[in-house]
Amino acid sequence: MAKKKDEKDVLVVRDEKTGEISVVAGLNADGTPKRTPAKAENAQSFLQFDRHGDVLDNFFKNFFRQCKEPSRFGFYRIAADQVDSMLGVMKDLLQHPYQNKQILAPHKIDTFPYQQQVMEEQAAQQTEKQEPQKQENMKQQKEQQQDTSEQTQGKRGYRPIDEGKINWQELEDRWGVKRDDLEKSGDLTKMLHYGKSDLVKVKPTFGGESFELDARLSFKKDGEGNVSLVPHFIRKEQKLDEYKEHKFSDDDRKNLCETGNLGRVVDIVDKETSEIIPSYISIDRKTNEITDIPASKVRIPERIGKTEITAQERDMLRAGLPVRDKLIERNDGRKFVTTLQVNVEQRGVEFVPGTGKSPRTAQTQEAKGDTSKSQAQGGENADRTKKEQRRNTWTNEDGSIRPISKWSDVNFTDQQKADYVAGKAVKLENVTDKQGFHATMYIKFNPEKGRPYRYETNPDIGQQVAPSNESRTQVAVNNEGKTNEATKNLKEPLQKGQTAPKTARQQQQQDKPKKNNKGMKM
Repeated sequence: MAKKKDEKDVLVVRDEKTGEISVVAGLNADGTPKRTPAKAENAQSFLQFDRHGDVLDNFFKNFFRQCKEPSRFGFYRIAADQVDSMLGVMKDLLQHPYQNKQILAPHKIDTFPYQQQVMEEQAAQQTEKQEPQKQENMKQQKEQQQDTSEQTQGKRGYRPIDEGKINWQELEDRWGVKRDDLEKSGDLTKMLHYGKSDLVKVKPTFGGESFELDARLSFKKDGEGNVSLVPHFIRKEQKLDEYKEHKFSDDDRKNLCETGNLGRVVDIVDKETSEIIPSYISIDRKTNEITDIPASKVRIPERIGKTEITAQERDMLRAGLPVRDKLIERNDGRKFVTTLQVNVEQRGVEFVPGTGKSPRTAQTQEAKGDTSKSQAQGGENADRTKKEQRRNTWTNEDGSIRPISKWSDVNFTDQQKADYVAGKAVKLENVTDKQGFHATMYIKFNPEKGRPYRYETNPDIGQQVAPSNESRTQVAVNNEGKTNEATKNLKEPLQKGQTAPKTARQQQQQDKPKKNNKGMKM
């Protein structure tokens, strides 16, 4: 028993916003953990906790009583006498805590019981404090509610932009923007709810000369409630050095280039009020403009479709981090795997473009990843990303089939486009084969391969019915190198509808070997 009393632990803490990994050295006045670099040479500064004592309990109770952002920090324990050997391993694992969560599980501290206990204590104290004054203040509260109900309702209610404040004639004269065009495209609704339009044509006039440019549009209100139009023109690739006095790190630039999102919450200074605002930063993928939104204006959902977003995943999203390989089931039952992350343009959580894939593909990649987990992430991940991007040219972000308008230079009709997107086979006439002759074939999206495939027969029909019997022979001989007994000696490629020699010369070619193949008489 004496040996157990001497057992000590140290706490490794991860800042979920910045990804910084440190060791707890105490508690600051604001309740945040006092941290020291996670290096073995700093072991004298590490705060040690008796594994069977009350120090750890008191630490977390004080932490939840005082810290304003307790969900920002994740805590893990390691034995104090193993710091030299374990600290480096923990740092490596905590670089990717979500992927290594099973390995980290024995070390992760479940802080929820401490948080719940503190909340119950605070609720009880608040009740005891308010009870003597409850009757005394009730009348006063009712009077205040009556006087300020209208004002309070105005503050709390969400108000879109008042269209009556918009001078449409001025916008048309200055920018060539018409209200009816925005309404028909659905862009007006987005703009009235503080969003942006899609790319539209604007015709600004400079120096008496009119120019036609592509831009996204949004509305902006001033302090007096007046509404003006803000055009967001397409820009060249951004120099990712600094944005609103925030200097981008190498990781910031990498994240913005790869996903379009910064991947963390940063403090941005409002030039007008000098207020420091925790915000998300993204790149508008249509205009290359750097944009931001206050973190307080983004709602993290508890559910997407039929899929629950766990508390840990919501904390990651709230910190700007990506939630990778999340299986999403839509309300219509369709399932796909994707990466979730907060995006400024979406004003919430988005499916990061280029990460959508079918559950089967995700399982295959995960199985391959498990067998080679120790390999370097650089080149292999780059190759995999390129393959996914090539595959995703045929599918949308949610895994649905992306429309195509033609195949082998044969244009689709509207009905054929609809059939293809619905996963049906499309019959194409007069497709040019490899020998330059016209043929008939079928095109259908293959879910397992993630791309459209060509078929000689209609894949939607159980029995093999040729798209056209004549074309089936033609494609087999001309494209696939197969032989047909009736035409195997012909020197020219078969034409559409041809299953036998058509001319006297072709008949002579076909019959000639038979005449010469008499053999030796005995």
